[in-house]
Amino acid sequence: MTGAERSGLVMLAMAAVLSVVGVALLWPDMSGGRTPVARPPVSSPAPSPTTAAPSPEVTPTVGPKPTPSPTTGSPSPSPSASAPRDGDDLAGSVSDAALLHSLRLTRQANIPPTLEERLVDLGGKVLLADVTGTGRKAFPDYFKGASATDRWRDCRIRAGVGERYDNRSDAALIHLVWAGTSPLGERDDRRPATVLLVRDAGGTWAPQPLPAEDE
Repeated sequence: MTGAERSGLVMLAMAAVLSVVGVALLWPDMSGGRTPVARPPVSSPAPSPTTAAPSPEVTPTVGPKPTPSPTTGSPSPSPSASAPRDGDDLAGSVSDAALLHSLRLTRQANIPPTLEERLVDLGGKVLLADVTGTGRKAFPDYFKGASATDRWRDCRIRAGVGERYDNRSDAALIHLVWAGTSPLGERDDRRPATVLLVRDAGGTWAPQPLPAEDE
């Protein structure tokens, strides 16, 4: 190789080295001339406060409105428990005293009070023996040994009055109102009854069968 060729190769090699060095020096400017800066992480937007669901509207419970009473016209009077029905002064639920008062208003007061009290008591015993079957032996001539066919229970005399029978001084009708429970279990608090009492020659009062026309 000649000296000229050798000099040419040396020049080419030096040119290649310089090219490499130049490229290395120019690379930062070609890439933007600055070191890339790390960006902060993108934060997701803060969640907006959750809007609470509206509370369901509470409808106040309202009870049924009271029906106003009619103000026009006069109210119908309620029937009284002791009001008479069908002309019967003893109808309805009344006290013993009221029953006795009604009996006295409808019967003749022609027996002395003391005697009347004794006769009413005697007539009550006869009646209770008749309807319950208890005590019949005290009046053998009247019941003649017969037993009660329909026995009532829980019986009592509520009221009683006496008056002369056929205007006789030795005979009296005893009008009674009594209460009891029937053999079928039905309660009756106002049952009327009449007992005929006759005084014998010895002055003793005893029950006698009541004539059919006076029953």
